[in-house]
Amino acid sequence: MSDVLRDADEPAILDRPPMNERGPLSPRYLAFVAGMGLSSLGDAAWYVALTWTLTRVSSPAVAGAVLALAGLPMLAALLAGGAVADRYGPRRVMVGTDLARCGAMLAAAGTVAVIGPVVPLLVAVAAVLSLLNAYFVPASGALRPQLLPSRHLVRGNAAYLLGLRGGQAAGGPIGAALVDVGGIALVACVNAVSFVGSAMAVLLSRPLAAATARLAPVAPAQRPPPEARPPFFAQVRAGLRYIARERRLRLLMVVAGLVELSNAGPLNIGVVLFARSAGTAASGTGLLLTAFTAGATVSFLATLILPARRRAAPRLVAGILTQGACLVTLGLAGSLSWGVAAYFITGVSSGFVGITLVSLVQRWSATELRGRVMSIQALVIFASVPLGNLAIGSLIEWFGVAVTMCAHAILSCAAVAIVLATPALRGARLD
Repeated sequence: MSDVLRDADEPAILDRPPMNERGPLSPRYLAFVAGMGLSSLGDAAWYVALTWTLTRVSSPAVAGAVLALAGLPMLAALLAGGAVADRYGPRRVMVGTDLARCGAMLAAAGTVAVIGPVVPLLVAVAAVLSLLNAYFVPASGALRPQLLPSRHLVRGNAAYLLGLRGGQAAGGPIGAALVDVGGIALVACVNAVSFVGSAMAVLLSRPLAAATARLAPVAPAQRPPPEARPPFFAQVRAGLRYIARERRLRLLMVVAGLVELSNAGPLNIGVVLFARSAGTAASGTGLLLTAFTAGATVSFLATLILPARRRAAPRLVAGILTQGACLVTLGLAGSLSWGVAAYFITGVSSGFVGITLVSLVQRWSATELRGRVMSIQALVIFASVPLGNLAIGSLIEWFGVAVTMCAHAILSCAAVAIVLATPALRGARLD
């Protein structure tokens, strides 16, 4: 098993001849994407089952509190998760995390069968899965640049996100159907199977030494023996110091945070408020979210077919400004049709921006620190969601929808100003 889990910076893989012909549509990478999509499907099905069960065995207020607090363990452990990915290798961490999540799901299914779906049990399971996600997310971001040559990284990220979004879209209705048939225990078993599929997909992946060397400022070296490694928390601090020292990475994090902060509220709380102001109920909210998802899917497909080449700044600037214009439109428009169009275009532009930002972060990160860099980016993005939700609710109550959406658009303009004012970002390349 140790041979199967050996990572890209270990000698057996370094000795493997480069396979630069491997692209994002190769069978091996598509199998990896399919595994990640299957895991995403299982997660989405579990989330639906968890929400349905909580509302049945408790109150909507309790269900909302549990779901809101479920993300806290992930936020608290993300920095540690990135350090673990760099310390032990992203493939090993992803496989171990998938197997742990599978075990948690099987244990949850067995416990529910014995004592029923009690709230403390569901809270504990949600917290465990959130904690394990903190290790999986940065490891996944660190592994993808090792699976493809540099010129295919952008398309590879697009395929990966397309697989995740497809899994999420399919998981919702599947979870709803399964919970009607066998309750949350059945959904937990299905999710456990999805984690096994994800682990197998990671095991089948084969990192490319050539891709790793081209993407990293520092060529990969053999991982030191355990006794020669620095203390764990020293590695966490080293990742933070690295971001603080690397100006272009630090500014990319700021841009990502501003973009996410400007869109998180409108895509969560704002979508409900806009549907209500347009005179529609839950159906209008669903239509707006579907429009956003469809737009993001279009951007992933477009990038997969016609990836961005050379300079990244025009793509970033155009995408972020488009998002800002859509926010202003949402603030001024009063009809559902305008809202659907704005959310669709927001989905398209956010997809292009997201792929560009993550590809640049991956390309500019040293291989031995990439897990920690990805964990910092994930922390910035995930922390922006509750902050954005909190801010938009207060701003709308104080100033109204129009002023609030314009204020969020100003955040987009600030992100564009950083890109244009920084030579390293202005001249960033994706090839």
